Amino acid sequence: MAQEHDRLSLFDRWAAKYDQAVRGAAGFPFAGYDRVLGAVFRAARVQQGMRVLDVGVGTGTLARLFLDAGCQVWGVDVSTKMLAQARQRLPGVRLVRADLTRRLPEEVRVGFDRIVSTYFFHEFPMTEKVALITRLTDHALNPGGFLVVGDVGFPDRKAFELAREHWAREWDEEAFYWVGDEAVRALEQAGFDAVYTQVTVSAGVLVIRPGRPSASD
Repeated sequence: MAQEHDRLSLFDRWAAKYDQAVRGAAGFPFAGYDRVLGAVFRAARVQQGMRVLDVGVGTGTLARLFLDAGCQVWGVDVSTKMLAQARQRLPGVRLVRADLTRRLPEEVRVGFDRIVSTYFFHEFPMTEKVALITRLTDHALNPGGFLVVGDVGFPDRKAFELAREHWAREWDEEAFYWVGDEAVRALEQAGFDAVYTQVTVSAGVLVIRPGRPSASD
């Protein structure tokens, strides 16, 4: 519980300077930040009018791409100060404060065509990642919809360990960075179809589709 509080306090403190810190960053872990967001947007293959949920919306940079594409956008985050930044940027986005590791709030059980996320899921170990993705799929995803996740990640365990050694000073030992092939196997075991693509030297994109009917069918 203390660790969770510390992480939340970090995000609250970071809110005012988050955009400046990540956009144009050259070092680990945010090198190629805009490329990752662009890759998530393209992989989502949205059409005008689609409903999109941004999980871990932060200050709203990713949500802005979908709003500009004519989508109806919701954003959820646990950090009040991050959401305050997003409200200033995105008056047309429905923003919800919630801890999604506990229960999905009713405000996001409306049926989305796409669920997207960037730089959020590395806060959780693989079992919790899969549990949250399952919960979102069962209670917030429309039939035919899918999830797109962009985050700090590496294609396999060897690349992960090499990166951990190379960026030892910047590496966050409290984070759970993705290992692409292991994530695909874990998601397939949970009933999903998943494809991992490396986008930058330190981040990749997962496209996750339900391999079974969701509870909303």
